[in-house]
Order: sequence, then C-alpha cells, then structure tokens
Amino acid sequence: MSGKSSSDGAGAVGLIVFVIVLISLVPKPVWIALGVMVALSVIGWVVYRLVDAAEKRHAEAEERARVERAKQAAAAKREREERVRKDKQRRVDTLGKDNAALVESALTAVKQVAGSEAAREGWLGDVDFSADIKGITDNFEKAHALRGVTSKLSALDKPSADDRKILAEAKSTIASLERAAIERVGLIGKCAKEAQLIDKSLRTEREDARVAEQRAELHGKLAAMLYGIESSPPSTPIDSAVEAVMARVQAYREIKNQIQQAR
Repeated sequence: MSGKSSSDGAGAVGLIVFVIVLISLVPKPVWIALGVMVALSVIGWVVYRLVDAAEKRHAEAEERARVERAKQAAAAKREREERVRKDKQRRVDTLGKDNAALVESALTAVKQVAGSEAAREGWLGDVDFSADIKGITDNFEKAHALRGVTSKLSALDKPSADDRKILAEAKSTIASLERAAIERVGLIGKCAKEAQLIDKSLRTEREDARVAEQRAELHGKLAAMLYGIESSPPSTPIDSAVEAVMARVQAYREIKNQIQQAR
C-alpha cells in the first residue's frame, strides 16, 4: 500500500515538473499576448454587462414614464368627463331639462362653426358666440326660476284674483324669455349649417380648379401630339416586311402558274 502511495506521489510530482518545464518553454511574448487577450476579454465582458444593465435601466425608466403618462392622460380624461357631466347637470338644475338640451345643441353648433374651414379661412369673420350663449343661458335661467315659483303659487289652495293675475303675467314672461332664447339657438344652428354649406362650396371650388388644371394640361398635351403628327409627312418603312412578304407571295404564285402551264 505504501509503495502504491509513493508511486502516485512520484507521478504527481513528475506531472507538475513536466507542466513547469512546458510553461518555461513558452516564449515570454506569447504569455504577454495571452495576458492581453484575457484582459481584453474580461474588459469586454465587463463593458457588455455595464451596457446591458444601463439599457435595461433605460428601458425600465421609459416603461415607468409611459405608464405614468398613461395614468395622467386617463386621469385628465376622467377629469374632463366629470367636468362636462357637472356642467350638464348644473344646466339641467338651473335651466330645466329641455332648455339645457337646447343650450347643449347651441354649444355643439358653436363648435361646428369654429371648426369649419369657412371660419379658419376668415369667411365668417368673428365667430365668438359667447355673448349669444350667455344671453340664451340668462333667459332660460330666468324662465326656469319663474316657472319654479309659479308652480308653487299655483299649488296653493283657493287661488285669489291677484294670484291668477300675477301667474298669467309670469307665464307670459316665461314664454317671452324662452321664445327669444329658442330663436337665438335656432340662429346659431343656422350659422352652423351655413358654415357647412360654405365648406362644401370651397371643396367643390378646389375640385373644379383641379379638374380644370388637369383638363388644360391634357388639352395642351393632346394638341402637341396632334400637331406633331399632322406636321410630319407620312413615312413608310424602307425595309417594310409587309412589302417583302407580298413580293415573295407574288413570285411564288407566278412560279406556280408557270409550272402548271408546263404540265
């Protein structure tokens, strides 16, 4: 057993000595080159890991920013929708449901006018309807407030002559206020329709101008082609294949005829 251990130890020592000798035989420049290559590989790996980590951090930051922007946009949208809902409800409360719907239609018409090409190109002049909308809203608010009080007065028992008189006056005033406001709403709606008609006319004019330009271009091109054809003398190809073939056909027929006569 001890002999075997001694043999193994001697073999290991011999292997180590062989490796040392082999290493010593390798030239120094080779070791330097190997060291440089290893160092460059390590540096490249480190740089790759750093760049990869930086790119991941950048991508994560962009994703967080995108999510945050989406949240902000969603919050802004909800805020706008809530504001619109509150405005509509406020109009219903202060103007009444029907009158609030009329104001909504007027506001929609105002947006249509402001967004029209006719307005952008200055064909409609000043398109600020804020005074009109305020007048409509004021009239409807007064009418709604009067209607609320008249409803309460009408609900009282044993109406007097004064009750009937003031109620009639209130109803007349309500009708007058609402009639004026409704007429103004109708006029704003008419403005929107007229703006749409002007937009259609402008589109038609552009299309007509485009067609006219194309027609003039084609007329000029066609006239030039016709002039070139008419001014040039008719030309017959010098080496016409048609004439050559027909000549050969005629020659064939003559030869064929001579053969038949010889028979």
